[in-house]
Amino acid sequence: MIAKLFTVLTLLIAPLARAQLAGSGLVDVGGAKLWYEECGSSNTPAVVLLHDGLLHSITWDGVWPALCEKYHVVRYDRRGYGRSEAAKAQFAPEDDLFKIMRQVHMDRAIIVGNSSGGGLALNFALAHPEMVDALVLIGPVVHGMASSDYFNHRSSQNSAPLDHGDVKATAENWSKDRFLIAGDDPQARKKLYDALLQNPQNLKVAGGLEIRPSPPTVTRLAEIRVPTLVLVGDADIGDVFAYSGAIEAAVPLASFEVWKDTGHLIQLQRPAQLVTRFNQFVSLAERKEAPLTEHQLGIYIGQYKLGNRATSVTLTDHRLRVEIPGDPYYWLFAASESRFFLRTEATEIEFVKDASGKVIEMVVYNSDGSTIRCPRVDRGSH
Repeated sequence: MIAKLFTVLTLLIAPLARAQLAGSGLVDVGGAKLWYEECGSSNTPAVVLLHDGLLHSITWDGVWPALCEKYHVVRYDRRGYGRSEAAKAQFAPEDDLFKIMRQVHMDRAIIVGNSSGGGLALNFALAHPEMVDALVLIGPVVHGMASSDYFNHRSSQNSAPLDHGDVKATAENWSKDRFLIAGDDPQARKKLYDALLQNPQNLKVAGGLEIRPSPPTVTRLAEIRVPTLVLVGDADIGDVFAYSGAIEAAVPLASFEVWKDTGHLIQLQRPAQLVTRFNQFVSLAERKEAPLTEHQLGIYIGQYKLGNRATSVTLTDHRLRVEIPGDPYYWLFAASESRFFLRTEATEIEFVKDASGKVIEMVVYNSDGSTIRCPRVDRGSH
């Protein structure tokens, strides 16, 4: 009798446990129903995955299982893609994302976006900064920046067979595109081809009903104050490098990496590598900062010698900033009173004092294990 009761209870409880870990369905965002899927646990960091302008949410299949083990993750098909309804009237994609996050009870999240999904991630970070912990942008676009004639011609050429209803030829064109997938990668090209053949509606989403931010996002990038990691495949088209360079230049906590032997769809070509890099990024983005006073930080302001270059350490907005001529500047976050870390890469900096308490050196500990000693070259203070 007890054994039978235990079996019944197990059968009743198991579905509830699974529902806490995974779920999918449709949510009415106003004017359309969008398909979404979530996994993981509510007591882990929240992650949102935003797809590009060709594939729908299946673009994340290669990273989904690994991310689900560590995070509360949601992905969804944007209007007109995959299993979601097409737009019938004007809408703001940021509002759709807001409603999806509310549906899965996410107050804040790390937003991951590929291509146009990266553009949406940037727009959302400006519209709802209180809901964004960090950004990971893979081959992103930036709304307000014009695309090149070459970019537009390539898109028109790949999609030309659609003019006479030839979905197969269009899917083949995009699957062979050298900017999307680099080198000889038949598995990634087949996944792209099959997805477009099975979801021809993806090829017809024009985006004309999307309401774009005003003023344009490109003019407001400096307002984004969260850790931002930009990843671009070295085979990607030049426009994407221009977009990514604009983000790196304007977003204070942005870091820009170029990945070798991959294209626009990094998640298709390098899923395991992407998961590893994402986990590293999250650990830094969520690392706790030690509270230091302006006086404690101020003693490190000065000039340091990095090789043959003079490097400045300044204090802005209650945070130290390392400025290297010819390089991007780096914001420092306190791990202790004398040791600091970066939010986007595994580099740490330590300030060394002499017996009298005067700061005499800045030591850079690089992620590859190397160490750079930078003597202070101004008088400094105690």
